[in-house]
Amino acid sequence: MRPLILNYHAFGKRSTADDPHHHFVPVDAFADQIDALLGRGWNPLDESSYLAGLRAQRWPAHSFLITIDDGFVSTLEGGEVLAARGVPAIVYIPAGLLGGSTGAWPSEMKDEPLLDADGVRALVGCGVSVGAHGWDHAPMRDMAPEELRRNTYEARRVLADVVGVAPRTFAYPGGHYDAAARAAVEAAGYDAAFAVAGNDGPYAIPRVDVNASDTPRTFALKCSRWWPAAQVVGSRLPRLRRALHRLAGSAR
Repeated sequence: MRPLILNYHAFGKRSTADDPHHHFVPVDAFADQIDALLGRGWNPLDESSYLAGLRAQRWPAHSFLITIDDGFVSTLEGGEVLAARGVPAIVYIPAGLLGGSTGAWPSEMKDEPLLDADGVRALVGCGVSVGAHGWDHAPMRDMAPEELRRNTYEARRVLADVVGVAPRTFAYPGGHYDAAARAAVEAAGYDAAFAVAGNDGPYAIPRVDVNASDTPRTFALKCSRWWPAAQVVGSRLPRLRRALHRLAGSAR
C-alpha cells in the first residue's frame, strides 16, 4: 500500500483576507493532526525511507510522509511540532528567494517572509530534509529550457551549498509541470518529484493538500484510502466537490 503523502504550506493564524487560499494551518491544529495519525498507529517516513520504498514499490503498512512547500518563516513553528514528536518531514524551498518574501505569489495573499539560509539550517536541526521548489516559484509548465535549468540544476546547487548535501527530491511550484519539466528534474539529478493531483510516475507523485479549512472530520477523510480517487472525481465534477465540502464542514 502506498504511503499517505500530506502537503502543507504554512503555520499560524491569518484572516481570510490575508490568506484567501487557507495556506496557514494553526499550529495547534497541525499538532492535533500529527497526534491523530500517530495515535491511530500510522508510521512516519523520512525522505530516505520513502525513496527506498519508491524503488522497491513497498513501504511499511500505514505509513505517512509530511511535505511542506514554499519555505515560509512559519515553517519553523511546524518544525518544532514535528521535532517534539520525532516525526520527520521534507520542506521544499524556492532557492532564489532565500531570505526574501512571497511578493506576488500566492495571488491575492499578503506578503509573507521566507526562510533565510540560517532558518533552513535550523529546520534541518529539527529532523527535516530539504528539497527544491524551483528558483522563484514560477510555474514550470511551458518553461524555456534555460529557465528549466535554473529552476532545477541551479536550485539544487544553491541548496546544497546551504545545507551541505544536495536535495534528493523536488516539488513543482503550484503543482504545475509538463513532460519537459519532469525531464529537467530527472536530468538535474533528483530521485523523485512531487506534484499535487498529478500522477505521472516518480517525477510527478500526487499529494494530499491540508489547509486551514480542514476539520478533524475532513482531515480523517483525506487520510482515507479512497481519497485520491475522490480528488480525481472532484476535479472533474466541481459541483459535487463543493457539495461534499459543505457536507463535511470546514474550520472557521
